[in-house]
Amino acid sequence: MPKISFSPSVVPSFDAAPSVVLVAGNVEFFVEEAAAKVAESLAEGGAEVLRFDEDAPAETISDALLNRSLFSAQRLVQFDVSRLLGSETPAQLLLQAVEGWEKGTPAGKREAYRRARALLAALNLTGGGTPEELASSAGKRAKKKDLIEPLTEILREMPEEHGGPAVLTEALRILLQRENDGTVALLTAMSPPAGVGLLGEIEDKGLVLEVSIDEKEEAGAITRLARARAKEREVTLDPDAIERLRVATDGSSALFAAELEKLLAWAGAGGRVRAADVRENVEDESSEDIYAFYEALGRRDAGDALGRLERLFSGRGVRAGERSIDTDDYWPTRFCGMLADEIRKMLLVRSRLEETGRGVDASTSYPTFQARVAPILSEPVVPFGVSPFAGSPYAWFKAAQRAARYTTRELAGALARAAEVDVQLRNSAPPLETLSAYVGGIIGGN
Repeated sequence: MPKISFSPSVVPSFDAAPSVVLVAGNVEFFVEEAAAKVAESLAEGGAEVLRFDEDAPAETISDALLNRSLFSAQRLVQFDVSRLLGSETPAQLLLQAVEGWEKGTPAGKREAYRRARALLAALNLTGGGTPEELASSAGKRAKKKDLIEPLTEILREMPEEHGGPAVLTEALRILLQRENDGTVALLTAMSPPAGVGLLGEIEDKGLVLEVSIDEKEEAGAITRLARARAKEREVTLDPDAIERLRVATDGSSALFAAELEKLLAWAGAGGRVRAADVRENVEDESSEDIYAFYEALGRRDAGDALGRLERLFSGRGVRAGERSIDTDDYWPTRFCGMLADEIRKMLLVRSRLEETGRGVDASTSYPTFQARVAPILSEPVVPFGVSPFAGSPYAWFKAAQRAARYTTRELAGALARAAEVDVQLRNSAPPLETLSAYVGGIIGGN
């Protein structure tokens, strides 16, 4: 079956499901959340559900996969398969195991055991040996000799796993070959590598549901993740801190989850995380959207506009929506040209609407603009026979909204000064100071 994006609507019934269903993604919380929905759907007909945690012996899980249920005609066997599929290099696995161990929490220890087992499997060190011998060999081969001691501690306390990963891998391959005869394996995995080995076999004969967060759902999903993790760790997480962390991690749910774990560990049980704590403890990885600067300019919000202008020249990534902007060569003069073009659009659309007696303000909706204003803008201009408002109607709608708080005279003056600013920048004037003065003048009406 093909690999498809997860949604509750694509989950088959138990009878229609293949023998192996894998739910995969790069954020554990969302993978677990999706897997719970899949399990609920598959078990609707009364299937026996067996859930195994990471400490369960491989042989026990294998027996559940290969033997029929005594209590039901349907059996759903759920467990995490990341240790079989792999996702990281041995060095990364070792680092992650030690980081999990150092958290000192039950969840941290489980993570350490999971990473340590994956490390041993990746290095073919599952044949036995003392914790000291295995840690020494793994540390040397992963070129992380400094982590041999903490890995030894992990291996000393790690619950024994009978049978090892090979037993589970073989059981899943048997299940894939015989298809769904009353037993379905519901697997979860974090960031598995591209379809090779066992993952490739599951893609060919089973079903892989990929979990990702839609841009429209991002804010709500990330808030849900943050509150759930904070509750587990008994930490108070301010709403402003969640938003600050979301911005700082540039919309990456995986990076958000990783930084959140660090903040919760830093706060400790009974602690609190504020927006100021995020600013102090999390490096701001966010890119800056030039459209957000234009919006601040349109609101005549000097503080936000100048703050965003500084970010546009801070060396971080710059984008226009989803499109990246190259800031390597002549960025100050190129930016000045882009700003002048936006002001020209604002002036052009405002002048045209004043001529026709139509107005657009910040509260005008796009459907209203399309119905009442766009037809006027699309009319050809005599004697040219074409409209100067070519291109996306939505872009002109935004330009009209931004122009609503300015007079035509103010915009004309701002456009005229753009040429002076361009000359200053080409004559090596300090870019940020020069552009800040220009933007401040536009907003102030000077």
